[in-house]
Amino acid sequence: MAAIEFVVRCRKTPVEPQQFLAALGLGAHVEFIPAMIVNALFVANGHRDDTRLHLVLEKSADFSRVLTFDGGLLGNLGGLTEAALLKSCSDALSKGRALAKDESREAGNGIGVSGKSFERLLDELTKDRPGYLLDPKGQPASHLAPIEAGVFALTDQLVMPKNTVKGLIRKGLSPISLGKTMLYASQCITLIHGLR
Repeated sequence: MAAIEFVVRCRKTPVEPQQFLAALGLGAHVEFIPAMIVNALFVANGHRDDTRLHLVLEKSADFSRVLTFDGGLLGNLGGLTEAALLKSCSDALSKGRALAKDESREAGNGIGVSGKSFERLLDELTKDRPGYLLDPKGQPASHLAPIEAGVFALTDQLVMPKNTVKGLIRKGLSPISLGKTMLYASQCITLIHGLR
């Protein structure tokens, strides 16, 4: 189990591999994913063994797919370029095409793919660990420092729906804030790592 887990809801990002790659720059926010991967998992000359990044891609004809990058198992992703990282995601999505709902599969190189919703994944991850929801109205995240473990739920560039926020708070996630200005998910990840 990783000490720090980031769960990023990507509402407009397609789960079909070809559509995923074709969506680059077209409003699906695919172009922001490589920075999330790099900022969550990589450091100079290595990667964070104690961190996992879960990208919940929701634009699907059936159900969401979760790409999980495990820093403790991370292999060769073909480099840290945008093209290489997006290709790693697309390859993992290809291996997850025939998944049933709630089924998981290893896609290789420390990437797993599963058929789960954002809320269900958070339920599983926060069963026995603290969960935090990034929300500009929450208490300052600096009050948590130093952060030793936890699950951090955030969204891509789209504002989290109010009903989702209320539901996650009811389930026990604590709202925390990194300031009043909405940041990119990759920037939030970096700031959270800075509180460790």
